[in-house]
Amino acid sequence: MTGAVFTAPAQRIDHERIVRAHAAAARELNVAASGSFVWGWQGRTLGRRADRYWLRLLCSPLEKEGGHLWEGTATAQAPLPRGVPRPALHRVLDWTSGEHAYRAELTEYVPTRPLEAGGPVLTHEVDLPDAWWRDLKKALAHTSTTPTSRIAVRQGWVDKSFRRFLGIPPVQITATQTGHGDPHWVNITGPPLVLFDWEGWGACRSASTPASCTPTASPALPPRAGSARSSTAR
Repeated sequence: MTGAVFTAPAQRIDHERIVRAHAAAARELNVAASGSFVWGWQGRTLGRRADRYWLRLLCSPLEKEGGHLWEGTATAQAPLPRGVPRPALHRVLDWTSGEHAYRAELTEYVPTRPLEAGGPVLTHEVDLPDAWWRDLKKALAHTSTTPTSRIAVRQGWVDKSFRRFLGIPPVQITATQTGHGDPHWVNITGPPLVLFDWEGWGACRSASTPASCTPTASPALPPRAGSARSSTAR
């Protein structure tokens, strides 16, 4: 997973439909969207600054509306401790049109840019201070103690992905703790530290550190640039 995966839809008709839906959501929420388009996984989401907020649009076929990823941002708002730095959610708007369902999420705008763009794998060196790593460790530890019935990583996904991407036998999930679900570099800023996109949060396999709670095929937190220390050992 080294190429860009956070890209606009391949089909022009889908691209134009989602852009129109984003504009409609901005009008309904009485905000003015501006700036660059930020596309999510294979064009499934579209985000853009909207005044002092960030307006993110999710889209799916009608038969796939709702569920784990659809409700993740909203369900993460209340239970996660304040010690977990994340954008505050202000409003949610749901509607359907034709064969598609839409959800618009109006969240706090965070001016700090993510540490990577386009794909989850870090493509350049970063020089992050020790205080940032301590904040990350603290945020993931706070998350790990949050009670939830949501499941971020299932054994079936582990079985399939370990063989496909790593070529090794899968580990077994024998105990769980709560994790972000997708803490790769596109979802992390710094400094200061902010964790974006909580749509996949929930229970995942326990390990020596909460940083391992990720369903991405690539390591979410690879070794710190310029250092032999790994983020998962900090």
